[in-house]
Order: sequence, then C-alpha cells, then structure tokens
Amino acid sequence: MLLFCLVSANLAAAGGDEEVQQLGRQVQAAAAAILDSEIAGAMRAITDLGTVSRYYTIARGWLHEQLKGDRSIVAAAGVGEKPHLEARIRFLEKAIRAIDLE
Repeated sequence: MLLFCLVSANLAAAGGDEEVQQLGRQVQAAAAAILDSEIAGAMRAITDLGTVSRYYTIARGWLHEQLKGDRSIVAAAGVGEKPHLEARIRFLEKAIRAIDLE
C-alpha cells in the first residue's frame, strides 16, 4: 500500500485521477495475490504491476521484503510447520523471477 501512496500523490498532483485509480486497482490485485497465490490470475496481477518500468523497483522491493519476512517466519517455526508460508515463498520466488525476466 505504500507503493500506492507514494505514486498516487505524484500522479494526483499531475492531474492523473484515472491513472491513480488504475494503479490502485493494480496494487490491490497484487496485494490479494501475495496473500493468496491460489486465486485466479495471481501471477498475472503481480506481473501487471511489476513489469511497468515506473513501478518495477518498488514492486520488486515489496515482493523481496515479503519473501524475507516469510523465510524468517519459516526458519523460526521450522520447515513443514507453516505450509501456507512455504507455498507463498515459492510463489514469491517465481513472481520475482517473472518480473525480472520481463
């Protein structure tokens, strides 16, 4: 959501209300995809946001920080104790690779 706040303030100042709304929809879709990678179009939501050159760095940073946090939780809890986090780690790794390759 920080991404949306930073960019929307800049776009709103430039008079891009439609752009702000579109970015908001993309950020919300990406956030939902991160929370539940099983939803339809989860990877597409991430790549739609992460492959836009203006947002790539922030989107990749967001994914990277989520990945670090999830890895930390799994390491503290022990492998096999948090299967939903392990699945999300695999999804985040794939998502980062997908936007890096674009």
